[in-house]
Amino acid sequence: MHIFLPLLNILFLFTLVVGCGGPQKADTAMDAKPLVVATTTQLSDLARQIGGDHIEVVSLMKPGVDPHSYQASAQDITNLHSADFVLFHGLSLEGKIARVLENVKKKGKFHFSPCVALPKEQLIQGEDTSAPIDPHLWFSPDLWIQCGHLLSQKFSEFLPQNQESFASNFLQFKQSVKELDHWGKALVGGLPETSRTLITSHDAFRYFGRHFDIRVVALQGINTIAEAGLADRTNLVDFIRKHHSPALFVESSVNPKALKEIARETGSVIGGTLFSDALGSDSQFAQGPKGENLPTSTWQGMMAHNLRTIEKALQKTQ
Repeated sequence: MHIFLPLLNILFLFTLVVGCGGPQKADTAMDAKPLVVATTTQLSDLARQIGGDHIEVVSLMKPGVDPHSYQASAQDITNLHSADFVLFHGLSLEGKIARVLENVKKKGKFHFSPCVALPKEQLIQGEDTSAPIDPHLWFSPDLWIQCGHLLSQKFSEFLPQNQESFASNFLQFKQSVKELDHWGKALVGGLPETSRTLITSHDAFRYFGRHFDIRVVALQGINTIAEAGLADRTNLVDFIRKHHSPALFVESSVNPKALKEIARETGSVIGGTLFSDALGSDSQFAQGPKGENLPTSTWQGMMAHNLRTIEKALQKTQ
């Protein structure tokens, strides 16, 4: 009899441990945040700023990656199929993974692009209506605020219990963008008229130029897949010499070789590296309007870096 009592006690304790362990695992699963998979660095940042602590965000593309030529890896496909919410840019920016995104959409997941949802008349397109729409709309603070608002509404549909939080996050985002926009206009507005020409590797800055009233000239078109030809190079060299353009700007996601060669040929200088199709990293910072350090992995940090780089280079050359 005395032999069986310890055994019964052990069995009783084992039952308690197993019984307590089961619900804890279930609670952990229930507490897991919904997974939002975003294609680009810009959208992953927007999702984090609007979604806050209510979601987990994974970005397919990383800093310095060109979305025009990006191809989905096996891990990307796994992430997309594991996602609760897929956030993509559209407008042919992620051309090489469009088919993968379409397959995910067929599975009935939340599948959303705030960029595609914008009014078409606000977007930049060539004179020919068959020409592609310029997808680089994050360089317009006004359009990016609209994207934030659209995403806030979609997140509220996705997680209605967090609607107030999403709305509050959007208002904070909107205020920070407007503050940076006001500061940026003053910065660019202080440049002499003759200096307001932004020459870059590819034509990603037309929204920036329209918003901040600065002329934009590029070696390549809006898509980096098609390489610049001899005529493109000759035209840019002629433009630089004719207008005595003092500074050219390379891009973090585009090979700088061609533009550096043109700078040497024309006697211009490289004014700095701009973020174009990808944001920066968490470890790189830019000084914001109030002197604060902003990570370039955010829209605000990216814009602060670009604005300061452009202003410094074009002001210095006068």
